[in-house]
Amino acid sequence: MMRQNKTIFFAFVTILTIIIIYWFFSVLIIDRNEFNKIRRGMVNAEKNLERLNNERANYTSIKEARERQVQYFDTLKVHIPSKENTKGTNSYIETLDIIQRIAEENNIIINAFKPILINTFPEIEVEDKQLNQSIERYWLEMECNGNFISIGKFFEELQNQDRIINLLKFNIETEYGSAGRLFCEAIFYTYVFSEDY
Repeated sequence: MMRQNKTIFFAFVTILTIIIIYWFFSVLIIDRNEFNKIRRGMVNAEKNLERLNNERANYTSIKEARERQVQYFDTLKVHIPSKENTKGTNSYIETLDIIQRIAEENNIIINAFKPILINTFPEIEVEDKQLNQSIERYWLEMECNGNFISIGKFFEELQNQDRIINLLKFNIETEYGSAGRLFCEAIFYTYVFSEDY
């Protein structure tokens, strides 16, 4: 009987040891893995929350920057003629007249004056459908005669006046038989503001 009790005791201890080892394995190893997964999930959730907060802050700053750019775009109306005005103040023809007037004031003789009315701005896709404004850029080819100082003053005055006129390129050459005058070829960018984009 003692032997039988000893066998039952060892069987009970063995089963209890197996149960404790299984419990340790399931709790300490399997639950530890689950705990690590949950902790990684919480860390990822915190990172995502921080990223969303940063994006929200970025959205606000981007929105404010966009509003400033739209306002700046509207201020260009003062310096760029309207496409809708064909004659008179704030028209493209007035811009051409300004160029000719500045040339005359600087004793520049214009030989050729060729505005090319083809929009040379690259096509820009606008996401904001409410923004119905655009700027068109036209070339102006000009050939003229003048002395070196007057041609330089002409270019300088064009840059300093209110209208936006940009000098793309120019070439100055000595013209023989012209009593010290130089021959100049210039290409300008001129602009019009369009609101029917």
